[in-house]
Amino acid sequence: PARCVSLGCDMFLPAAQPRFRGITHIFIDCDDCLYQNGWATARRITQSIGAYTATLGVSKDRAYQLYKEHGTCLKGLLVERILDEAGAEEFLTEVHKIDYSEIEPDARLREVLSAVLGVAPCWVFTASASEHAARCMAKLGVGGLPWQGIIDTRACSLESKHARSSFEAAMRIAGATDPAACLFCDDSVKNIQAASAFGWRTVLVGRTDRDTGAEVRCAEAEAHLASIHGLAELLGVAPAEGADGEARE
Repeated sequence: PARCVSLGCDMFLPAAQPRFRGITHIFIDCDDCLYQNGWATARRITQSIGAYTATLGVSKDRAYQLYKEHGTCLKGLLVERILDEAGAEEFLTEVHKIDYSEIEPDARLREVLSAVLGVAPCWVFTASASEHAARCMAKLGVGGLPWQGIIDTRACSLESKHARSSFEAAMRIAGATDPAACLFCDDSVKNIQAASAFGWRTVLVGRTDRDTGAEVRCAEAEAHLASIHGLAELLGVAPAEGADGEARE
């Protein structure tokens, strides 16, 4: 039988077949994708957003629901006209004034990303603010790698990654012309579905749903990694070192 490589989930790709051939641009999400810490930082952001939206008359539970519905709480606040674009900048600045102590340096991640960045130009693509992503990258010890840049919600006209226009903006910024040559890594099923519908190649990152603890599944994802540490192996630029899976006959 053909030899296959487990990617930390129920999906197996034939090792003899080229995977993700022709990729010219790589986009990697930040929170709970570039790093994972049991949603510790995500909870801090959620708490900070809840505290801010309370001043707008929006409960923390409603704020979280807006995030679930629209991809970001900010987008939900804009849609419901609770905030306007003038207030969006203050929102982005204030809600990311958090403690980043749960994000720790990751030497193995740096090795993996060093290999991945040699495959194609790479961007961090976040629905958050660029300064937040930069702080996360610095804490991880990967900020000094040769990234092409950070594409944030401002660059996408305050849209979330539920919107086609965000992927259009990312391609425009990256100078990409072929959606099928763009590889996207994200922990959100809805974001993966939107990217797939746009024509991007997709990798879902993470096995467990934050809210329910259930196993995450996504038919639109072409591959599913337990963590971003498996990306170099997936792209064929690093040997497996036991992080995300094992070889199977």
